[in-house]
Amino acid sequence: MAVRFLPPPEERPQPQREDRGDLAEVIEFRSRLRRPEPAAADAGTGHESADDRDSAGGPRADESADSTPVAQGAGAVLSRVAEDDEAGPSAYESAVKLLARKPLSTGELQRALVAAGHPEIDAEEAVATCVDSLYLDDADLATAVATKLREAKGESKARIRQKLRERHLPDAAIESALSELDDDEELELLRQTASDRARRMAGLDRQTAERRLLGFLARRGWSGERATRAAKDALDGVARGAGGGRGSVRFQ
Repeated sequence: MAVRFLPPPEERPQPQREDRGDLAEVIEFRSRLRRPEPAAADAGTGHESADDRDSAGGPRADESADSTPVAQGAGAVLSRVAEDDEAGPSAYESAVKLLARKPLSTGELQRALVAAGHPEIDAEEAVATCVDSLYLDDADLATAVATKLREAKGESKARIRQKLRERHLPDAAIESALSELDDDEELELLRQTASDRARRMAGLDRQTAERRLLGFLARRGWSGERATRAAKDALDGVARGAGGGRGSVRFQ
């Protein structure tokens, strides 16, 4: 067997290397060269690649027509319209329907709209719109109700005031309507009401008849000295008509 001994590293021959002195110049020259832009290259051919269309925001080949911005916008509008239809009429539309049934005050209409499920702010806006459109007039309504209560039912001012407040009318409209009622007519109405009621108490003693008559007048809105005087005059008139005299205790 032959044994070969390698020389020490310092005595080994070094491999020859090619001269690379001009390599830096080549790299610098190539870095100055500009590569053609993809868009320019495509423009020269007159064709646009699918990737370029995707990057430019254009429609992709795999996109459907429903995914375009126009289609999406139309879908959103239709969705809102459908939601509005499901939500029902607006507060103003509900207000117009309520006023078509019967006259209402602003307070009554406001409460009715809120009770129907409309937000309070929408109800307030609807009431304001109706006032501006002359669909609502608290002053006219108060006058009409007061006149009807006086002429048809013979109600006193106090009773009429109570009825108007139950209609949620403002105080200014109530007082304006009451000021149009004649005071002399009010007194005559009190006397007539007391006289009519006293005739139904002819079978009672004077004290019981007077107590019940005063209670009746109070429920109709009359009280105080005027009511007391009217009750006594009415009972005296019934007693004189029955022939029992002024001091009679029973009315037969």
